[in-house]
Amino acid sequence: MARIIPICNLFSRTTSHTKTFGAVLTAAALAVSLLSGCANSAMEPGVTDNSAAAMATPDPSPLGHFLSGRVARDKKDSRRAATYYDVALAADPDNQSLLHQTMVLMLMEGRMARAIELAERRIGRQKDAAFARLILSAQAIHLGDLASARTHLLASNRESYMSLLQPMIMAWVEAGNNEYEAAMETLEGLKKRKAFAPFRTYHMALISDFASHDEAAAAAYEAALKNDARRVTRVTLNYGGFLARRGDREQALALYDKFLKRLPSNPVIGWAKEQLQAGEDLLPPMASVADGVAEALLSTGFAIANARNGNQARIYANLALYLRPGLDSALMLRAEILENVNRFEDAIAVYKRIPDGSPFHWNARIRTAANMNSLNRIDETVSLLQSMAKERPKDTSALITTARILRFEERFEEAIAAYDEVIKRIGTLSARHWTLLYERGIALERSKQWGRAEADFLKALSFRPEEASVLNYLGYSWIDQGINLVRAREMIEKAVSKRPNDGYVVDSLGWVFYRLGRYEEAVKHLERAVELRPQDPIINDHLGDAYWRAGRKLEAGFQWNHAIDLGAEKKSIPAIQEKQANGLGPAKPLGQQ
Repeated sequence: MARIIPICNLFSRTTSHTKTFGAVLTAAALAVSLLSGCANSAMEPGVTDNSAAAMATPDPSPLGHFLSGRVARDKKDSRRAATYYDVALAADPDNQSLLHQTMVLMLMEGRMARAIELAERRIGRQKDAAFARLILSAQAIHLGDLASARTHLLASNRESYMSLLQPMIMAWVEAGNNEYEAAMETLEGLKKRKAFAPFRTYHMALISDFASHDEAAAAAYEAALKNDARRVTRVTLNYGGFLARRGDREQALALYDKFLKRLPSNPVIGWAKEQLQAGEDLLPPMASVADGVAEALLSTGFAIANARNGNQARIYANLALYLRPGLDSALMLRAEILENVNRFEDAIAVYKRIPDGSPFHWNARIRTAANMNSLNRIDETVSLLQSMAKERPKDTSALITTARILRFEERFEEAIAAYDEVIKRIGTLSARHWTLLYERGIALERSKQWGRAEADFLKALSFRPEEASVLNYLGYSWIDQGINLVRAREMIEKAVSKRPNDGYVVDSLGWVFYRLGRYEEAVKHLERAVELRPQDPIINDHLGDAYWRAGRKLEAGFQWNHAIDLGAEKKSIPAIQEKQANGLGPAKPLGQQ
């Protein structure tokens, strides 16, 4: 069997990669001595996290809770960390570092009432505490108290992340007070930093749309569309809605068609186009200041979704949902971040909040299946996806996900049937479908249908002649069968030139030389492969074989033993043990090709 180069995660997503804004989540170390005299304090009243009852607390003391909280935080378990820290804080209520950390954790978990309470305590000691002021400004906007929101924003320290958020939120507060020119002037301040330009143009467009300044809105939407490729879906959605509402429905449809030509499966723009074609108008994107601030928080969350395990992005998503509970894109962001820290059950619960009529509903169900799969609920996952595939006879997303799950579960015949249906639904294949051919080829090869598998690999190569994963798999398979030896070696050498630091590809090249009887060359490449993938049992086993053939029998025994220690497949262990006991039989090289 050829070694598979991972070409993507089973369930991939696209999010922006940016630098984290400041050190909002950087926690100062808490001196143990501050808690050492408080061993008899009980849990602070008012903690309502239902997970607390299910926690096995290793030490009932405040110090024990603090240390347990640190362990939970380091393990990315913010739910437990929030509860443990809250107990520790009750024992040392004036500790500002602990107060800040607990407040942040509460917000990460969406426990807004407790986060607000802690924010009020925080500004009692530090007037310009930016994070606390952000929470309290959100509360004021939620309550419709724009004057208090302005006070909190003006009092906040504008370093790090607030240098972006404070002007955006302030501009929305000014717009809510019918101070349009002041809002535009506030957003102009974002011009000082190039990274903030997309936020500036997008929110100029939204506020101008909100304030019925149509010409300014149109110009800003155009600018945002050119400058904000990472958030192009939301910009396109809102610009198209704006065009349709002012009577330019054909221009809106043309905008959506242009987008869908590049990304035909985008559910949000596809839904928006269907709405317009049905004669419906898209509602204004922002009906209130709270909506606008929620969008500002969401914009920021998307920008930093991959930073610090998504902790800050989850905070902004939760704040956005506090201000606008039905903001489905914020729910999607929140759920995806929960996935990233392996909180699959929690992610599923969030995805289930996406309503049937939402353009995100289909993708939320696909992601639900992905999370069920991560929980090893395979049959349940496949059943959900198959029912979805029946709902939409022309859609391929659910079927592709089904096929990939079945392939990873080594249910190859079922996977092949799913891939066959996908390709049937697509009809005419193009270059972008090479991965489907490659994946089906693997399933076919593993189910011993080599003729069909080879045809798929060759077709994939006709679309992507330089693709290392296909070159590697097909070349390795040919070598393993003793056919097309010259071309197979050339293909694998090309794959290595494309991915010189991929241990699987380098292993394939080493194995080519081994099968050809060129054992010294095999050793050289397989040693390199082991350097790149030291924990892979198959590569270590291959190196053991090469050592034996090269006369290095002591080292061969070590590598075979190491392959077993590294977790070789159960079915492979007897063969390795036989080699350990008796070595290899007579060499049968394929020839000096």
